[in-house]
Amino acid sequence: MKNKSYIILKVLFSSFMLFSAIGELTLNETVVHSMEIIQMPVYLLYLLGILKISGIIALWFSPFKWIKEWAYAGFTFDFIGAIFGFIATGNPMIPDIIMAPVGLMLCLATYYLWKKNK
Repeated sequence: MKNKSYIILKVLFSSFMLFSAIGELTLNETVVHSMEIIQMPVYLLYLLGILKISGIIALWFSPFKWIKEWAYAGFTFDFIGAIFGFIATGNPMIPDIIMAPVGLMLCLATYYLWKKNK
C-alpha cells in the first residue's frame, strides 16, 4: 500500500491541474487575460489543457515509470514557464504569480513522494 500522504497530495495536485486544464480548454476569461498579459498566444491554451489532462491520466494510470517522469517534467516546465512569463513581462498578477509557485511545490512534493514510495 502506498503512503497515504502521497495519495492525498496526488489527489490535490491532480485536482489543481484539472481545474487549470478546464479553465484553459473553456477559454475562461481570467485565463485568457493572463495569457495576454504575459504576451503568449491564446491558442496555446488548448494545447496546454489537453497536455495537462494527458499528464493527469499518465500519473494515475500509466504502468510505465518513464511516462510518469515525462508527465512530471511537463508539469514542472509549465509552472516554471508561467513564473518566468510573469517576471519577464513585469506584470505579476497576484493570483497567478502565487498559484504557479504553489502548483510547482505541489508537483515537486508529489514527485518526491512517488520516487520515495516506488
